[in-house]
Amino acid sequence: MKITYYKSAICPRCIPTNRFLKKIKEEHPYLDIEEIEVLTHLKRAKEEGVRSIPLIVVGDRRYYGVPPKREFEEIIRQLNSGN
Repeated sequence: MKITYYKSAICPRCIPTNRFLKKIKEEHPYLDIEEIEVLTHLKRAKEEGVRSIPLIVVGDRRYYGVPPKREFEEIIRQLNSGN
């Protein structure tokens, strides 16, 4: 399972989420985080039901903005163990 991050270069609310994911990636370099720029991939974002950014999608979970770190770390552990 991968992590998909919908963002925009002109979104001020994306800045803290960018920082959060950068730190997560530093701590867990093996993670597959796909970043989708909605301005250049609008059709895909619409097809996938993105209504607001920033949005992090992990499995069936959606986080608008920075997710709670402990909860996100638990999801990473589950991804790593294959559950």
